[in-house]
Amino acid sequence: MDIEKIRKDAELFTKELEEEYYQNLGGFKDELNISAVYDRYSHLFQRSTVDFVKKLRDGSEGEERRQNSLLFSFIAGEYIGNMVKKLDEKYMTEDAKATVNVDGQEVPYRSIAIMIANEDSREKRSEMDDLTDPIVEKHNEILRERMLRLHDLAEDLGYGNYMEMIEDLKGFRIKPVNDMMEKFLRDTERIYVDAMNSALEKWGITVDGAERHDVSYLFRAKEYDKYFPKEGVVENWKATMRGIGIDPDAQKNVILDTEERPKKYPRAFTMPLEVPDKVILFITPHGGQDDYQAMLHEGGHTEHFAHVDRVHPFEYRYLGDVSVSETYAFLFNYLPTDELWLKQYLNIGDEDASDYLGFAFLNKLFFLRRYASKIIYEVELHSKRDIDGMDRRYKEIMEKGLKMRHKANRYLLDVDDGFYVAQYLRAWIFETQLRKHIIEKTKRDWFNSTAAGEILKKLWSYGQKYSVEELAEMVGYEKLDTEPMKDEIMKNLT
Repeated sequence: MDIEKIRKDAELFTKELEEEYYQNLGGFKDELNISAVYDRYSHLFQRSTVDFVKKLRDGSEGEERRQNSLLFSFIAGEYIGNMVKKLDEKYMTEDAKATVNVDGQEVPYRSIAIMIANEDSREKRSEMDDLTDPIVEKHNEILRERMLRLHDLAEDLGYGNYMEMIEDLKGFRIKPVNDMMEKFLRDTERIYVDAMNSALEKWGITVDGAERHDVSYLFRAKEYDKYFPKEGVVENWKATMRGIGIDPDAQKNVILDTEERPKKYPRAFTMPLEVPDKVILFITPHGGQDDYQAMLHEGGHTEHFAHVDRVHPFEYRYLGDVSVSETYAFLFNYLPTDELWLKQYLNIGDEDASDYLGFAFLNKLFFLRRYASKIIYEVELHSKRDIDGMDRRYKEIMEKGLKMRHKANRYLLDVDDGFYVAQYLRAWIFETQLRKHIIEKTKRDWFNSTAAGEILKKLWSYGQKYSVEELAEMVGYEKLDTEPMKDEIMKNLT
């Protein structure tokens, strides 16, 4: 086998696969046909190719091993993807076509979450949430078969279980992240319960009586909409980028997809079709603080991929530790938790800024606790082959961590492949550390500093060559540490 041909074809495959997903998620077509893409590159995803690249990895050292490790992770991961592609196509096609009848009107299932978050009536929100249950149950039939297949494939590749496989492919241990977040849950439980009860009391409910649609509505936070208008979503991000010396309007390699289309996926995302030469930032602006955070988050991803040094090999431009790009996304995502940024970029007065900051840190704490609970659930889910009873465990674990009611039928819908939950958490932890480093090197309002932009451009240029643990060491930390993140939240919620 020719390793250089494998690398070249892997990059071509990645571009074509991303384009196929973009066509479906973008609402341009209902049918997802990734099988055709996999079939064109079937030589990449044969067991013999997986074994060949693994042998190269195991027999190499230094920089060569780093590169080969990333390639092996990709080839093995897509070997698995090839094995479940028909299930992926079926799921995504059904998801795109599914509709919910709301008051006699057929509404795309992909749009219902936004409708629920904007609905003032608690009774109506609950009704709409319940209307999605038949679709979720139908999705679960596919997702259950897919999950069992993933667990089988991990064993077929010689691993004890799926979690063991992901640790080898991704190059980091999951249990230490789990342990850090279990401590985080314990340390923040009281302040979380008090803050959530305070936020929910205006509707006459407490956190233990709340349901997920209540929290969707709470964090939609329409009372702050006057500061987060729909028409300002994209311009706010552009202005923020200009503050660190980047003009998005001058970036020919960045494409903004902000068009409204009926079947367009409701969540914002970044699609790096050709790194760094064609990066699509995908969002349908609707206004509100959550929309601004989504735009800033995906803008962080976009600028990262758009600034990757094109001289890097495929592995460093496209592959690597995804926690790295998530760190840059969170760095901008959480600018609305900075009082100086709020006052400058949103013209929020002192009193409203103080009020909003309390809300913003509660929002951050909620999601940290949600993902802390998810990793606990997924460690249990993926440490064995059998998933019987995991719907009950999902409900139990999520309710313990978030103190609010959860539907057991979301137990597979709420899981991303490859322990992405752990990669999100590592990014959350490193984001606080990286921000402190940037402030120390520049100034308190780092988002007005072109020097901060230069620091980021240098880090972005590496792609995802280095792990977040390695980057933490580069900027002066011995290890990832949840304490700075926890301390910041506690300070702003007490």
